[in-house]
Amino acid sequence: MSSNMVLPGDPICKEEEYLGYRNVYIDERGNVRAAVIGLVTLDKISRRVSVKPFKELRIPRAGDIVIGEVASMRDDIAFVELLGYDISKTFKHTYTSILHISQVTTARNESMYNYVRLGDLIKAKVLNDYLPLLISIKEPRLGVILAYCSRCGAQLYLNNSRLICPVCGNVEQRKLSIDYMLVRGKKNAKA
Repeated sequence: MSSNMVLPGDPICKEEEYLGYRNVYIDERGNVRAAVIGLVTLDKISRRVSVKPFKELRIPRAGDIVIGEVASMRDDIAFVELLGYDISKTFKHTYTSILHISQVTTARNESMYNYVRLGDLIKAKVLNDYLPLLISIKEPRLGVILAYCSRCGAQLYLNNSRLICPVCGNVEQRKLSIDYMLVRGKKNAKA
């Protein structure tokens, strides 16, 4: 069974025999099934089963610096869709990651809304090698690289360490990366 080719949905074994590890899922009857096309790999020591895909998807690894868009958020957590390693080098598929407030600031009782907002593009560091990916923006080079006005939706420009909307004049706060994209004086602020 350790070299069988499987298709998505093919049964591999029962959950009691081997624990599902990578590229597998467990159905409602306790069957471990393939999630991708590939070869079954059995780890007899740790009693885990995986499927090695024929075409390996490159998911971000711990330590990688990635670009993502804030897709949803609450007071203590933001869900970020990872887009790529760079604006010009995007992933074939997006990956959802989790940004916890503890990976933004050490201050207690802070709201995530003081640091990132919906639609912001951020530069972040990946903290783990498995899904869901956990990310951090604590380092100075990490944080928001492009922000939008929460009143009118225009792009915010950085002017003397403040984010200012060129359309409505709204001033906002974020945890900014040193690589913030729109700085007053470097680009034309007319929208």
